[in-house]
Amino acid sequence: MTRNNSGNLFRSALLVALSLLNWLCFLGQTYGFDDNAKNEKDKFYEVWIVQEAWHTGIVFAIDDVDPEHWPEIKNYKDRNFIDVGWGDEKFYQARGNPVFLAARAILWPTQSVMQIFAFNTPVLNAYGRESRILRVQLTPEQFEALTGFVSDSYILDESGNPVTSTAYGETDLYFLATRSYHLFRTCNTWVAIAFRQAGFNVRTFFILNANQLYRQLSRIPGAEFLRK
Repeated sequence: MTRNNSGNLFRSALLVALSLLNWLCFLGQTYGFDDNAKNEKDKFYEVWIVQEAWHTGIVFAIDDVDPEHWPEIKNYKDRNFIDVGWGDEKFYQARGNPVFLAARAILWPTQSVMQIFAFNTPVLNAYGRESRILRVQLTPEQFEALTGFVSDSYILDESGNPVTSTAYGETDLYFLATRSYHLFRTCNTWVAIAFRQAGFNVRTFFILNANQLYRQLSRIPGAEFLRK
């Protein structure tokens, strides 16, 4: 075999190999075989359960939230995180700790509100040293169900917009919420219900205080205390 023929055969084999490699790359991009492309089923989302003083809430990274499942999130796209809390309409918004309102909220069912607070500061820096923060991982399906639960908790007006509380005048932080507040359904119960609705095997009955809630949620695989 002459040198020219050998060179031609080598170039032909190289072209075939390159063509095959391009075809395999095309298949990988088309059918998800690319090593750099993460399978959506393997993706996890993080949320934070934060307790400060009387109240416990759930913190979401806003960019993770799909407006299809939580349409109201579109109002906060200029921020990084959103803290969602739930409580009695009057006591939650009151300054200090008025005993009468606390007793009223506990002794019989009252109107509830969600507090929706968006912020940019990293979660660990946004809350005081006395706060308790637990990070929980969720699958896409669990995260979708959790955000859907939050969205379904708004009371909407005839136009489909969330109704703000008027207990203390105009506000853009507090929105009327479904479910009444009482001794056996506190903010901690509400958070437990939210995770139960998201598909987690957590107890919701008689979750009255944060200690009971955190004992339940800390058993979730991958859950981690960032601050106790």
